[in-house]
Amino acid sequence: MVRIPAGNPQPARSLMLTSLRTCERDRAVHLSRAIPNSSNASSAVETTSPIQKYEAHGYSVLDVAVTADNARFASVGGDRLVFLWDVEQGGTVRRWSGHNARVEAVQFAGDGDSVVVSGSADTTINVWDTRSNSHKPIQTLAEAGDTVSSLHVHMGTYSIASGSYDGRARVYDVRMGRTTVDMLAHPVTSIRCSADGNVLLVSTLDGRIRMLDRSDGKLLKAFGNDDSLKQSSAGIQPKPLYRNSELRIRSVFAQGDAVVLSGSESEKEDRGAEASVFAWDVLSGEVLATVPAGKGVKVVSCVAWNEKGRCWAGGCSDGSVKIYR
Repeated sequence: MVRIPAGNPQPARSLMLTSLRTCERDRAVHLSRAIPNSSNASSAVETTSPIQKYEAHGYSVLDVAVTADNARFASVGGDRLVFLWDVEQGGTVRRWSGHNARVEAVQFAGDGDSVVVSGSADTTINVWDTRSNSHKPIQTLAEAGDTVSSLHVHMGTYSIASGSYDGRARVYDVRMGRTTVDMLAHPVTSIRCSADGNVLLVSTLDGRIRMLDRSDGKLLKAFGNDDSLKQSSAGIQPKPLYRNSELRIRSVFAQGDAVVLSGSESEKEDRGAEASVFAWDVLSGEVLATVPAGKGVKVVSCVAWNEKGRCWAGGCSDGSVKIYR
């Protein structure tokens, strides 16, 4: 485990696990060294300070996205703004202000990550051209009936998946100009596409994470609630229960889409309770592992998986980010 303090004790809202980028309530994006330069890769180390701190937002930063070459990243937040940053120079290269409420989610799209997609509490998704000097979006998607809480762009299928607090998971097929909608009856807090784009992973505030067939919306598997009590194949009965009833918690596929990872909320009635990260087997639905986040951590709000490094990270309510290998 690598533990990286995030500077100020503010909740980590989003993670990108290459070099580690976290966005937080202190209105900054922190760049930290995620994997130590050590020949003993299995040893646990502690990094005491971030590599760089990026400051421009006037309110909490709510999400970040990074280009494939790690040269740029986009950030969004409570100030209704979308920023495009140059990592090396440490400054912003674009600033867009087309939303009328806080911006909850951001993703890159297009050839060479030339497009930025942002989702907002104003119920819209805006699409921005990074190569243009225009301050206006090139497209606005306004189908959502409530906050757009999560986005995932799948380039292989030319699609934008979005989750909203109106209880809908929408997929926009950009190439065909077609939109599909799956109704889930509870606010959607996280959405991800599988590597092949055929499956959606959707988290909702009823404490469930669902895998849906993108073609017809069929429920393939559900995780959480009673499923957290399942006996694993190793015969271990995990004590923590998966909870997600109040906050936006991100869930992701891991290990070549064979595993689902998600943070969780702790039990409110138990002052000593701590949140955990849960791992489920995609095929069986069994809990493979529950990893406690540590004393004082009430929420693990986001997780990230690095396929190349075979490691994952969790962003915690105490401002820490923990990386496991």
